[in-house]
Amino acid sequence: NFACIYTYPFQEKRTTFTREEIALLYQMKLIVQDNLNIFLGISYDSDEFFITWQQCFKGTLAHVLSTTKGEAHMEQKRMSNNIKGTFVKDILKGLDFLHKSDIHFHGALTPNNCLIDSHWILKLSGFGVNQILHRWRHRRIITTGDKTALIPNSELHYYAPEVRQFWMEEHQGGKDVMSPLSVAMGQKADVYSFGMVLYEILYGKKFVALEDDPSGVPLDDEFVNSNDANQLFHFDKHEKIPQLTSLPENDDVHADLSVNLIKCCDINPAVRPDLIMMRRITDSTLKVQGSLVDQMMKNLENYTNDLENLVKQRTHQLEIEQEESDNLLLELIPRSVFNDIRSGKPVEPRTFKHATILYSDIVGFTSLCSESTPMEVVKLLSGIFQAFDSIISKHDTYKVETIGDAYMVASGVPEPSKNHVRNVAQVALKNREFLEDYEIPHRPGQHLHCRWGFNSGPVATGVIGFNAPRYCIFGHTVSLAAKMESSGIPDKIQMTVKSHQLLTARFPEFKSTPRGQVKIEGLGTFLTYWLDGVEELLISDRSSYKRTIEDSERGSMERETSMVPDRPTID
Repeated sequence: NFACIYTYPFQEKRTTFTREEIALLYQMKLIVQDNLNIFLGISYDSDEFFITWQQCFKGTLAHVLSTTKGEAHMEQKRMSNNIKGTFVKDILKGLDFLHKSDIHFHGALTPNNCLIDSHWILKLSGFGVNQILHRWRHRRIITTGDKTALIPNSELHYYAPEVRQFWMEEHQGGKDVMSPLSVAMGQKADVYSFGMVLYEILYGKKFVALEDDPSGVPLDDEFVNSNDANQLFHFDKHEKIPQLTSLPENDDVHADLSVNLIKCCDINPAVRPDLIMMRRITDSTLKVQGSLVDQMMKNLENYTNDLENLVKQRTHQLEIEQEESDNLLLELIPRSVFNDIRSGKPVEPRTFKHATILYSDIVGFTSLCSESTPMEVVKLLSGIFQAFDSIISKHDTYKVETIGDAYMVASGVPEPSKNHVRNVAQVALKNREFLEDYEIPHRPGQHLHCRWGFNSGPVATGVIGFNAPRYCIFGHTVSLAAKMESSGIPDKIQMTVKSHQLLTARFPEFKSTPRGQVKIEGLGTFLTYWLDGVEELLISDRSSYKRTIEDSERGSMERETSMVPDRPTID
């Protein structure tokens, strides 16, 4: 067996019990009913006063109501009308038994004093002993562990207004001993408390929401030791609790039940119905279908459905997050390599005999950065590279990396392509066309100038790194392509003799002019060419240029299918 223990530190010397209090404790120990929690006893031999009740493992009604109101996945249990009706009837059965017993009334009916056992039976707890606590608090014998009022503000509205007024008058009258509540007042107050609890069960919210202390923080020692330290509650909150005169719209609540709920919470005790009337009303308006086992099976079925929906939602969220993660990774590595990494296969280095590598670099970028703010530089590069990315996505090329203003593109890797040199040539031309019209965002009217250079030949590839993998391309072809860019001039596209031979042999629509011998530092002297464009490129009409590019693409595709015999084929 497990116990629930409430602790109240002693402020002064321990006291003795009156004859009436001993009789009350004896009756509490003897009372047994299905909807009343078992009182195990008290202990006051130490510096603290302990009250012990039997533990109910489903928690309190307040906890059940709070988890059904929220939208917190596993906690979102739907409280069916059957369960609501069962709880309401359990409360009324427990109250009715108390009112007919020698204890006479509960005196502190709140959702926190309504416990749910492992069989989902509601049991009333905290009855009777609160009368002793109130008297001892009034005499400053006990305090609360967190130095707050005995009745927290969040539970004050469950107590009837006449009871709150009675306690205030007893305190202000300066009596050394607080008078007990009369049986009639206590029973009418229980009906009021039941009305407030019923409101919370039916509508899923509290009638009044007050903070647990007047300032939002625990009371300090100065208050605890002041003349007001023996207050049962904060008197200034009494006037802030309105009268319940109307109810929220809810088609599920029967009209007769609504009318009597308002009567239960009337400030005039004489208007409140008795428990017999409320049991009749709830029996007729909150009809429970099937046995308690049937109700619990239905509740478990609803819970299972909620759990299945939760699994679907979480799975969908996981799929979305996985897709976003995959898209981010695909920005770093090619799809073919990505598929190997995702399936757990080792990514082996590969060599490609035929590929073309393109480098581009913005002229004067360093000086431009020194004269611009970081955000202006980011906006500039973002605008340029977004356009470049859009262009390469249409021409079977792959962006290898960007380092500052440098932009590296490859075709023929990681997927082999017979048209690798043409793809790179088209990307370079369209990039140049874009920059001719592009204005620096923070310098209207001013344009950027760029150098391009590409080379064709064999390359080696591999994935470098594990936590942040990068797809890298190596080889002499790559180094020479970078030199083609660095040795070029603004607004010009420079290519090696090998790229020129491949391009003009298969795609004669591309026009080029020889630059001559160029000395490349560390590599020697090379014959290079300028890529000027395609036929009619130099005409200022941009639409004509675009049509020419598109025609060249269609023409090359037709040639690939027909394959003229006397034209050399280069893979």
